[in-house]
Amino acid sequence: MNADALIWLNAIAILPLSLVGSLLHFAYDWSRHNRFVAVFAAVNESYWEHIKIAFWPVLVWFIVLFALGGWSIPGFVPAATIALYSVPVIMIAIVFVYKAVVRKNVLWIDIAAFFVTIGLALMIFALVAAELDASGWTIAISVILFVPLGVAFARYTHAPPDEPDLFIDPLNMRYGLEAHPDD
Repeated sequence: MNADALIWLNAIAILPLSLVGSLLHFAYDWSRHNRFVAVFAAVNESYWEHIKIAFWPVLVWFIVLFALGGWSIPGFVPAATIALYSVPVIMIAIVFVYKAVVRKNVLWIDIAAFFVTIGLALMIFALVAAELDASGWTIAISVILFVPLGVAFARYTHAPPDEPDLFIDPLNMRYGLEAHPDD
């Protein structure tokens, strides 16, 4: 797999991954509140849960790309780590800036922010992977830095930090699974 193919594949993946992430918004209810599905699907309306449903499809996409030949690109793992860290940063930046201007949530802007977040993360990944000639140490550090991010996304639905901006459901002022309207 070369850099041009990587950029092209990621550009094509923006829409399908955004749609998969959008479906993850409803998967917890569809699963009849399965606690395993809760790790990957939104369980409430907090920012964290919306960031999570962007993170998992992108991570799975990177795993697929790695298996399809991404392992031959020296910058693949560091670029994937950077892109996965960019997901929460981009989404928070877009949403907080637009809400500072508009002073309320606007559904179509939230949806657009979700799609833009995934698109930017994929393009960051493709461009960094194409340009970075990573050493073994860089790859090892990237893996070490990825682990806490993956653990956070897996854990914070079941045990979210008591933090009022990112983890609280603005509709009922509760956290994690307890914030789901049916729980």
